[in-house]
Amino acid sequence: MPPWLPTDLCGRIQMAETSDSSGEQPAWQGDQAPCVYCGQVIDRSTDRCPHCRTSFSVAVRQASREVVGDWYYLDPRNPSGRGVTFETLIKMIEKGRIKADSVVRGPTTHHDWMYAAETPRLAKYLGMCPHCFAEAKPEDTFCTSCQLKMNMRPGAPRPGIPPDLVKEPFHKDAYEMEQKLAETAAGTTEAPAAVPAPTPPPALAAAPTPRPESTPSATAAAAAAALADTGTAVADRPSRIVASAARRGRPKLWLVLILTWVTLIPVLLLAYFFIPPVGNGIRSIFGITTPPPPPPPDPLPKVDDAWIRNRLADADEAEQAKDYALAIAVIKDIIEKTGDVSLESRIEALRRKPEEEHKARLAKLRNRLELAETFSADHRYDDALAVLRNIGKEDRSWLLSRKVDVDKMEETIRAAQTQYVKQKKQQEQLTAMLTQAADLRTSKKPAEALSVYTQIGNTFPNGLVAAHIDLAATIQQLQAEIAAATPPPPPPPPPDEAVKAVADMEAAAAGLEKQEKFAEALAKLEEIKTKFDQKFWPDALEDRIRQVKAKKEALEFFGIDSPKK
Repeated sequence: MPPWLPTDLCGRIQMAETSDSSGEQPAWQGDQAPCVYCGQVIDRSTDRCPHCRTSFSVAVRQASREVVGDWYYLDPRNPSGRGVTFETLIKMIEKGRIKADSVVRGPTTHHDWMYAAETPRLAKYLGMCPHCFAEAKPEDTFCTSCQLKMNMRPGAPRPGIPPDLVKEPFHKDAYEMEQKLAETAAGTTEAPAAVPAPTPPPALAAAPTPRPESTPSATAAAAAAALADTGTAVADRPSRIVASAARRGRPKLWLVLILTWVTLIPVLLLAYFFIPPVGNGIRSIFGITTPPPPPPPDPLPKVDDAWIRNRLADADEAEQAKDYALAIAVIKDIIEKTGDVSLESRIEALRRKPEEEHKARLAKLRNRLELAETFSADHRYDDALAVLRNIGKEDRSWLLSRKVDVDKMEETIRAAQTQYVKQKKQQEQLTAMLTQAADLRTSKKPAEALSVYTQIGNTFPNGLVAAHIDLAATIQQLQAEIAAATPPPPPPPPPDEAVKAVADMEAAAAGLEKQEKFAEALAKLEEIKTKFDQKFWPDALEDRIRQVKAKKEALEFFGIDSPKK
C-alpha cells in the first residue's frame, strides 16, 4: 500500500482483496435473505416467514407499505416490526391489542420506549392522563385533574390556570428528567450570534483628471479602475492600458453608426410587437393602416335562477348515483350557459372521484384481507371466515381479476381450521390417556399402565407424544418394574421315560445326520413328532427337520446317493 494512504483505508482495501480472492459466495447471492418484516434470515422461496408468521403475498406486502408510520409497539412475535400510523394504534386499542401496559414509542415519546398509559396523545384513548393517570377522554386536550397538556411530554399547563391548581405528575423524577432534556434541546437550537462584516480596505486615491485631448475610451477607463483597486503600489505606477488607449485616439464614425443600429433595431422590433402604441405609431409613419379591433362578443343571455338550481340538482343526483360523466356534462352545460367558471373546480373534483373511490375500495378490501390473515394466524378461524364472508360477489370478482382468490382463501382457512380442531381433539385425548396411565402407576398397577402407554404409542403421532413424555423410556421402566415383581418360574419336573426316549431318538438322529444318512435321520425326527406329545419335543424340532430335509434334497440334486463310509 502507498504510505500516503490512511491506515483504516489500507485495512478496508486489504479486507476487500481477501474477500474477493477467497472464492466464497457472498451471503446476498445465496438462497437465503432477511425477512422484509422481522429481519430474520429465511429461505427466499418461502411464502410466509416462520418467525413472525407474516405472509409474503402481494396484498399483504402492499398493505404493510401503505400503513407504515412512525409509531411502534413492542410485539414479542415480531420485535423488529415496522412502524404503524397513529390511526392504526387507535384501531388496535379498540380491538384490545394495545392495552395500558403495552410498550410503545413514537414522536410524542421522542422515540423512547414507554408504557402506553404514559405515552402523550395515546394514553387518553385508553381513558387516562399520561401524567397523573386520572380519567380522561380522547377529545380532551388538557387533563381535568393535573391541568397539564396530554399531547406532549413534558406537558404545558392549561393557559390561565393558577399555579396552585397544577398538580405534580405521578412519576416526578421521570418528569423532571424530561424537562431537563427539553431545556437542553431548546438551548442547542438557539441561533448563533451574528458575525460582524469585515471592514472594507480604505479607498485608493483618485486618479488625476486626464487632459481633454487624450480622454481614454470606456474599455480603457474600466481597466484603469480595475488596476486602481489592487492597491496603492499599483495605482502609483503609470497604466500602460490608459496610455495605449490615449494613443489610439477617437473612435471612427462608421463604427459608431453600426454599433448604434445594431443596438437600436432589436429595441424597435420588441416595441413594435409588444407595445401597441409604439407599433401603431411606426405603422402610421410608413402608411400602414391598423385594422379596427373586433367587436366585443355578444353577452350571454340571462339564465333563469330556477333553471340553474334544477340543473345543479340534476348534477347532484348524478353524482349520488356515481354517474360522474353525466354530472360533468350537466355542469359544463351550466358553465356554457352562464359563464360561471367557478364551477370548473367541481368538474375537477368529479374527475378525481372514480380514482378516489377506487383507492378507498382497495384500501377497505386490503384491510379486510389483512384482518383475515391476522385472525387465521391467531387460530381465530371463525372470525377470519366471518370477515371474508362480508366481501360481496362484485368485490370477489374484482379481486379475482387482480389474482386474489377469496374463495380459495376461505377453503384454505377451513382446511386449517379442520386440522387445528383435529390436533386439538388429539391433544385432549392424549392428555386424558396420559392422566389415566399416571393414575394407574400411582395405584401400583404397572401392567395396566403399560397397556395404556402401548395404546398411546399405537394411536397418536410420535411428534405429538414426544412433546409430553418420553414414551420409550417409560415403557422400558414399566417392563423392568413388572419383571422385578414377577416370581421366578418353578423348577422343571424330573425326567420320565418319555423324555428319556425322546432324548435317545434325538441323539440317534444326530448320529445319522453326521454320517450323512439324512433320510434315516429325518425318519427318526418325524417319529418323535408321531409317537410323543408336543410337550416332550426338543427345542427347535421343526427347524431341525427343515435343515435335514434341505441337506437330503441337496445330495439328491447333485447325484450323491451313497453315504460316507
